[in-house]
Amino acid sequence: MKKALALMLSLVMCLSLAACGSGNSGSAGNDNSNTQPEETAAPAAEEAEASASAEEAPADTAAAGSATEISLWHYFDASADAQAIVEWVDEYNSLQDDIHITATYVSRAELMNQYTIGALSGELPDIGMVDSPDMASYISLGVFEDITEELNAWGELDKFYPGPLSSCMDSEGKLYGLPQNTNCLALACNMDLLAAAGYDHMPTSLDEFQEMVAATTDEANSVYGFAMCCVSTEEGTFQLLPWLRSNYNGESVNVDNLTAESAVHGLGVLGDFIANGYMSKECVNWTQADAFNQFAAGKAAMAEVGTWHLAQTETIGDLFSYDFCLLPTGSEGTSTSTIGGENFGVCSGATDVGACVDFLTWLCSKDKEGEWAVTAGKIPTRSDSVANYDYEQDGFGVFTDEMNYAQARGPHPEWPTISEAVYTAAQSVFVDGTDPADALAKAMETITPIVTETPLP
Repeated sequence: MKKALALMLSLVMCLSLAACGSGNSGSAGNDNSNTQPEETAAPAAEEAEASASAEEAPADTAAAGSATEISLWHYFDASADAQAIVEWVDEYNSLQDDIHITATYVSRAELMNQYTIGALSGELPDIGMVDSPDMASYISLGVFEDITEELNAWGELDKFYPGPLSSCMDSEGKLYGLPQNTNCLALACNMDLLAAAGYDHMPTSLDEFQEMVAATTDEANSVYGFAMCCVSTEEGTFQLLPWLRSNYNGESVNVDNLTAESAVHGLGVLGDFIANGYMSKECVNWTQADAFNQFAAGKAAMAEVGTWHLAQTETIGDLFSYDFCLLPTGSEGTSTSTIGGENFGVCSGATDVGACVDFLTWLCSKDKEGEWAVTAGKIPTRSDSVANYDYEQDGFGVFTDEMNYAQARGPHPEWPTISEAVYTAAQSVFVDGTDPADALAKAMETITPIVTETPLP
């Protein structure tokens, strides 16, 4: 109980600090998925609109009192996601008369705050949305209900990618929700700049990638070989992890062993990029949106980008030819990436757990997963879902392939603390010139006691 209370207080403090900051709150799934504190008043109208829209179609059923009322809170505020969740809820309500879902928009920071408060007060929605790496923390606080039995009875869990599904589990493998959308990271390449440097292909190994980054850097024209987000938030950890968890010389590690040679080497490569002028020193302040914008403007030959950026490639226009490939984080033929995305869980004390599960299994069904992926520029969380993208089809093919190498962040109830140790180590290398081995050893002083007490899955 003391540990849970300490974690709860820690989360409250983190949320308070996040609310005071002006930067991104760190969700890695969508550049636009994080409402900034100063914007919380504006979405109030969206909240009312979303709720009203979700209620309109089945109003007569709800009024008759024959339907089980289920509340759903979400923080989708990007236009495609926000509109889609309203339309999906309307559709579900129109398909049957037994369950009525009311979807309400709550800003991400406020929603996380409400979960923390609700863990004590019991005032929670029936269904709640959460960023995938955060779910384990809220499971440990008792925010979400164990629905393992109900989901096993559904019989479709084997269709989900292991990475996204694992983010809905506790350390014992119990399930508290389903992954509704997912994304990962891959490499965007300016094929014109690569060709000018003498390359007719994209990098396939870390060694070749290092060579290409150096060759495509053009200091005279302020063009860097590589761009990525290294900001000191969860966004930074999201993009750093592939290089720390790389498969290099036959060794692959997780965050519980960051002093391993492959992790030290990966961080060292990134540090050398900055020290040699191949990557801008400003990367320590860049969000993922900033890094992509550098690439789209032709100021970076290659960039680490997310699935959602495929919907933004129109900004490149005819400026240059571009393509995508797996992140070349390690030895030839290997890749690593990080999983992002949102989960929906059934909250503790839900009005009707069965009704909540019925909606979740519909929302995350084979067909609806494919439809959502196209609408929102994401990847289905199920391997049997088909997303008929009518834009950047080849690019989505690369990201879908990358999902086979993508790993979840955690899941772990103290992931925020682990994440901070990771991005702090990177910042010390990039800003202060600390030796990568020393920086990661320092990070492990924080991480080791945590994972010793509660091991990673």
